[in-house]
Amino acid sequence: MSPSRSAGAARRPGKRRREELFYDGGLTVLTDTRGRPALPRPAVIWTDVPGRATRPRLGGSWVNEDEIRKAHDSVNYLLEQLPPEATVGVVTPFAPQAEALRRRLRPYDEERLRIGTVHTFQGGERDVMVFPLVAGDGMHPGAVEWVGGQLNLWNVAVTRARSHLIVVGDKERWRKRGGVAAALLESAERDGVPSRDSSEAVLLKRLYQVLSREAGATVTLGETVHGHPADALVAGVGDTALRAVLLDRGVEEGTDAARHIRLMLHRRNLLGVGTAKSKPLDGRPGGCARQTSGGGEPGPAP
Repeated sequence: MSPSRSAGAARRPGKRRREELFYDGGLTVLTDTRGRPALPRPAVIWTDVPGRATRPRLGGSWVNEDEIRKAHDSVNYLLEQLPPEATVGVVTPFAPQAEALRRRLRPYDEERLRIGTVHTFQGGERDVMVFPLVAGDGMHPGAVEWVGGQLNLWNVAVTRARSHLIVVGDKERWRKRGGVAAALLESAERDGVPSRDSSEAVLLKRLYQVLSREAGATVTLGETVHGHPADALVAGVGDTALRAVLLDRGVEEGTDAARHIRLMLHRRNLLGVGTAKSKPLDGRPGGCARQTSGGGEPGPAP
């Protein structure tokens, strides 16, 4: 998933690229679910569980029963809804949390479902990763900071998920803390769509007007193709396939222009096959529409 999207079982070329993006300070979801077992849901899903964390009085690691129950329900749903060949992983910061989930889910096919800490998933991918964060009321602030600062843990959770990452945790707790967790939460809440400013409505209106000029064109804004957001879909133009359109909003100040272009091209490729065409909106600055033929049918809303 990009920090890029999910994952890299063996050392595919994309794995290095995704890890570079993860540590580059940005979070961009670029999961290609075509040909993979997947649900009609976003690549990153955050399930809000404001639970309570506890640990034995005589010492030991933390567990969060509220998150265990939710992760248990999520795994059962995934195993029921995904095809038999699909694989699921549950990675969690603390071994007692992993062991509690194993007990709840036994017996289970260990080839299809894998549960453990970060070391369990070194070098191995799953179609869906479930990531209970454990932190909740009752946990010492230092322990929360430890979880949030384990970049290898977050990297494994994100890069080992081929199609979906399901985070289970307290949204407000992690939003306030900031860091990787807050970036991941923001991505989940935006459904992977880049953040936008107040001029967005003007750009989309201009995009709609330009695309609607073609005879017979039916334009819809804000659709989803292959699980990824498109600014517009165009149908009814000649005998061409449905076209997905991305609006290139330009390079933000202080960001790497080359990285921006790479991400735009990768987003374009995820929306479909075919040749992309670019044109300015009415020749004015502030946006460029990139159209990709063969976009396919829009995906259902999450």
